[in-house]
Amino acid sequence: MTKETAFDALDQYSLDLLCVAGTDGYFKQVNPAWKKTLGYEDSYLLSIPIVDLVHADDRAATQMVLEDLAFGKKVIDFENRYKTKDGHHVWLQWRAHVSDENSDLIYAVARDVTEAKNREIRAQNDIRLLEMAETTARVGHWHLDISSGFLQWSNEVFNIYGRKPNKSHITLDDFIDAFFGEDQTRLWELIQEAIQEGKEIDTEARLLRSDGGISNVVIRAVCEKNNINAVQGLFGIIQDVTIERQHQERLRSKEEIMSMAFRATSDGIWDWDLRTDQVWFSPQWKAQLGYGDDEIINRFDSWADLVFEEDRLKVMDGIERHFRGETDRFEMVQRMRHKDGHTVFVLARAEALRDEKGQAIRLVGAHTDVTELKRLEQAKSEFTSIVSHELRTPLTAIHGAIGLLNGHYGGELSDQAKSLVQVANNNSNRLVLLVNDILDMEKLQSGRMDFDLRPIALGEFLPQAVENHQAYAKQYNVTLSYDHDGDDLSVIADSDRLMQVISNLLSNAIKFSNENDTVTIRCKQVSGKVQISIVDTGRGIAKEMQNRIFDKFIQADSSDQRSKGGTGLGLSISKAMVENMNGTISVRSELDKGSTFTATFPSA
Repeated sequence: MTKETAFDALDQYSLDLLCVAGTDGYFKQVNPAWKKTLGYEDSYLLSIPIVDLVHADDRAATQMVLEDLAFGKKVIDFENRYKTKDGHHVWLQWRAHVSDENSDLIYAVARDVTEAKNREIRAQNDIRLLEMAETTARVGHWHLDISSGFLQWSNEVFNIYGRKPNKSHITLDDFIDAFFGEDQTRLWELIQEAIQEGKEIDTEARLLRSDGGISNVVIRAVCEKNNINAVQGLFGIIQDVTIERQHQERLRSKEEIMSMAFRATSDGIWDWDLRTDQVWFSPQWKAQLGYGDDEIINRFDSWADLVFEEDRLKVMDGIERHFRGETDRFEMVQRMRHKDGHTVFVLARAEALRDEKGQAIRLVGAHTDVTELKRLEQAKSEFTSIVSHELRTPLTAIHGAIGLLNGHYGGELSDQAKSLVQVANNNSNRLVLLVNDILDMEKLQSGRMDFDLRPIALGEFLPQAVENHQAYAKQYNVTLSYDHDGDDLSVIADSDRLMQVISNLLSNAIKFSNENDTVTIRCKQVSGKVQISIVDTGRGIAKEMQNRIFDKFIQADSSDQRSKGGTGLGLSISKAMVENMNGTISVRSELDKGSTFTATFPSA
């Protein structure tokens, strides 16, 4: 075989891409491997500039190689990407040199290294991802070769040490010398045990960083062993846990403070995780009921078994309303069974923690033993009831006598006597109202007021309430108006108690309206419930008073009781009655623009 024949065979059957190119930037000759690799016919490859086939990002470097060869550089090794006929790119590894006989010709051989290049790129990406993960987790890895004593560690270890990655050869001394004295000694001992006995390392130490800072780090390592089970290396991680330890220390301090607070207070604390349904009761919570910490299981059923059934239903209803956002917090007195059998009155208060959607995810609360207060309150209530009942009989007689004197014998009295009788009559009226209100309040507080809850058609009920107050409104030159839009609505309530509530709200609206004003009563359905509103355009209520207006003996102005009359108990009684009928009452008011009192009841 001649030299030319052998060359032709090599050119024909070579897996490498062989070519002859000109310094003008065009191929002059290509072997068949080009078509197999790129898919183009030889005629096409010879007709276009070489750089037109090169990936856009590699063209400048390829053009520079061609220029270097054209200007006398003999041999050049380089890589670039070529576009295939089907549109993807392959990586080619080149060796090119200028012909010794003709300086205008370049002989080159290329090899498809796409697979190797992709592995390299994937490996580089994996390394970058690992470095990003290590930086995010503040975890670096290291490897110790026992035979050479050579230590390798990742860039994150440099970061943890507060150093720049500028040292090519790292020793075990570099690794350990940065730790505090006693930690250095312990680390040396652990490493020796790992090498000699094959033990794993898992410890925590204090690191003095190169920038002067102090870090807490966790060090873990496993042993690499050869085929005879001898340790030949250690592979480990080092993790910066400074922030976690600081957070744990703060939590520990808070827990200690909370624990001291729990021990110092007589209140019982409870915590209900609504996502897991797990409940925790503090030892003080259990002690209020006579139990030791280990005698009551931290479970919802434990509370349910100890609370009175009728109170349990009210508590759960109150909690549900708080979950729905109808109340700012849950607060209720409940009766619970003590270990020795007697009843404990507990004031339960709680507030829900909510997620970003406003859904309750946790309920944290406190229990306060108010049994003694309840006893005092009951004694006071009984005393008030006795006194009020004892006052009612003579007051009725006095009021009747004064009325008889004023009505039948008024003409025989002097003007001065008539004035005194009128004053006595007015004050006896107020005393009778006060006694009746006190008795109503006492009945409500003691639970002795009966409620007969039935459907009430408001289209018949409310016009009657308006009619009952027409004469009273006329005294103040005020007009009463009823909005018939809600005629078809009905509520579940006690008819007599509801009339008492509406009468109280109407009389207040009339008293505190200006002459020629109109007081309107209207109702509407909202979210399955019915709202009854009494709207006036009177002088309004100051903002700071609106939260207190339903308290006992509270009026918007202390002069109201003298100028307008009233006991200061009407709104408090109304609120208690509404709540006993499973409703709520609220007020919106603005000074000099009027007030709107709204009572909300279940719809029938």
